[in-house]
Formats: sequence, C-alpha cells, structure tokens
Amino acid sequence: MQPDGYHSRRQRLHATHFVESELQHLEWATRQPMMRRLNARYWRRRVLEVKGGYELTAQQGVRIERMLKQLADRAGSSVA
Repeated sequence: MQPDGYHSRRQRLHATHFVESELQHLEWATRQPMMRRLNARYWRRRVLEVKGGYELTAQQGVRIERMLKQLADRAGSSVA
C-alpha cells in the first residue's frame, strides 16, 4: 500500500511535465508566422487555458506573461 498523498504527488508530477511540454510548444508556435486560423487570438486562448487550468511555478508564470505580451503586440500590429 502506498503512503497517503502518493497518488496526488504522482499526478502533480505528470501535470508539471505536461505544463512544461505545453509551454515549450506554445513558445515555439507563437514565434511562427501567424496564419488565418492560427492567429494571435487563437494562441492567446491556448495560453490562457494553460494559465487558468494548472498551478504554475513562478518561472512558468513569467513565461506565460511574456507570451501574452508578445501575442498582444502581434495582434495589435496585425490590426493596423
């Protein structure tokens, strides 16, 4: 039998690994040229889903905020 909390720690590890993978993908994707359907609004929504759906480390939070700022800048420049 596993000690209390083992299962939740294990799930947390998997979530941390998932968040890191998702952030790496989003950082790569948001640096690519924007396409009609995969535009700044789409990527902003994806970033916000990660931000709201998981408990992030401080470093991950900084990365999220950096991406949101870059996406806002790109969305503003594509409107003009």
